[in-house]
Amino acid sequence: MKKEYILAVLFFSGLWGVSEAVLGGVLYRANIPYASVPLTAVGFVVLTFASVYFPQKGTATLLAAFAMLYKFLNAPFFACHLLGIVIMGASYDLFFGVLKPARRSLSAVAATYLNYAVFALMMTYVFRYSYWAQQGVSKVVRHIGIGGSVAALACAVLVPLSYRLAERLKANCATPFVVRLQLVPGSLWAVTVAAWAFGIVAHLVTH
Repeated sequence: MKKEYILAVLFFSGLWGVSEAVLGGVLYRANIPYASVPLTAVGFVVLTFASVYFPQKGTATLLAAFAMLYKFLNAPFFACHLLGIVIMGASYDLFFGVLKPARRSLSAVAATYLNYAVFALMMTYVFRYSYWAQQGVSKVVRHIGIGGSVAALACAVLVPLSYRLAERLKANCATPFVVRLQLVPGSLWAVTVAAWAFGIVAHLVTH
């Protein structure tokens, strides 16, 4: 079980980390407004798949920690981006692992708004990051009201769909993370190793 769990953590955090480093890099370099929306949606989809196979409390936060490490290795250092990943994982854990409202769409909406609210308030009033502090309340309101609302809508649709798809995959392949030389587990190892190898090599080349 421990080996399965370790592989799953590395696999899902690697996927999430690639999204943050590659997709996030493209979006932020292009100055796309509300770039956090697609990144949040991808993060929640990855966390949903992980939760189907490993529903233990705290898994989302653990995945966030490794995804944060992945982005740290492969993207210019922005503390706010790294903090945002951790807050996202903790928000997901709270509503899907602890509180567990009756409907997954409601959990997704609540977790998304909490994620956006905590991040905006911490950037503006706790760490007083200049980009946020200079705009104050107006920036917080826009981030939560516009970005948070769009992300919440996307997650309310994608999380239940991802959950149903993950359940079907689990029904057909209940233990893909078992360490055996079979096609599916072997391919998961290959993807996991490739993702983390890419991240480490990219870090060594660019630093």
